[in-house]
Amino acid sequence: MSKPLSQDYLQTADGHQLYYAEFGNVRAPAVVVLHGGPGSSSNLAMLDWFDLRRWRVVLFDQRGSGKSLPTGSLEHNTTAHLVDDIEQLRQHLAISTWTVVGGSWGAYLALAYVARHAERIRHLVLRGTFLPSRLQLDWFFQQLQALVPQAWDSLTETMSESEKESVLQTLADRLLGSDREQMSDAAQRWSNYENSIMARMMQGKTTQPVSNGQQTEKKQVGAQDAAARQAPGAHPDGEQGEREQGQARAAARNIHKYRIQAHYLRHTGFIDLPALLAQLRQVPVKTTLLHGTHDWICPAANVHLLQRFLPLADLRWVPGGTHTPSDPLILAALTETMARLSAAA
Repeated sequence: MSKPLSQDYLQTADGHQLYYAEFGNVRAPAVVVLHGGPGSSSNLAMLDWFDLRRWRVVLFDQRGSGKSLPTGSLEHNTTAHLVDDIEQLRQHLAISTWTVVGGSWGAYLALAYVARHAERIRHLVLRGTFLPSRLQLDWFFQQLQALVPQAWDSLTETMSESEKESVLQTLADRLLGSDREQMSDAAQRWSNYENSIMARMMQGKTTQPVSNGQQTEKKQVGAQDAAARQAPGAHPDGEQGEREQGQARAAARNIHKYRIQAHYLRHTGFIDLPALLAQLRQVPVKTTLLHGTHDWICPAANVHLLQRFLPLADLRWVPGGTHTPSDPLILAALTETMARLSAAA
């Protein structure tokens, strides 16, 4: 596992603490990775995209997400805040310019950042770009049921017929309400729906083993738990209690994640998409668009639209590729792109 060059918390003026970590070569060109979600987090598997001898890689968790504090906070948490955070982090690390890599929601956040800070960006790499338009959201929560009918039925099982006509609004009402049981149920159903879509997309594919990411971390946590159970004074009957506590923590993380996601999607990303696209016409930043031909999460229409507004965009289709970097085709495309950019630096 790669050890960070540094890791710390960046304090914002409005009370958030953003976790960040740097990896690789401090003398190499810098790159920041913007994770998806919203509400997800960075993970060490992202390092697999880079030759760490040739990049200084910055990972960070967006407001309320991952290790950032306060966990799950929706206060002062909009896209404009996130854009300011990225720029504050760049200044804090004394990086003059950097490459920005974003996937899914992170790709959209990268576009919002470049619209305000183009002079600080050497290159944009956008993978599986998500655009929180009404068209995109309607596709994911309504029309996608044609491809995953059982998953959609499970997602909407507890909804009335009228609620099923506006699934995102129904989920957001439950997640952002005050009923803890409804929050937990909505978060779990949303998570199961996403996982089912991902599984169907990846059917027949061999996923890339994760050398640095979450699977490794889970193994370490499991080993630590086992060691604790075997330690002198450990009680066998404490095993069930530890397991229940672990499940409770995982459920709480799931609620935080989807509350943040509902918060952002209910407001279509807190940005007027047509206005953002108009701004991008004036942005002379070299951009690589990577998009899988079999991406069910973010339709191909997204990158076709972006091509019209990004004057220096290079669209690279990934034949047979889906949405996730755990897809070996997407991973290979990311790795090749970053190697090409480092060679040209």
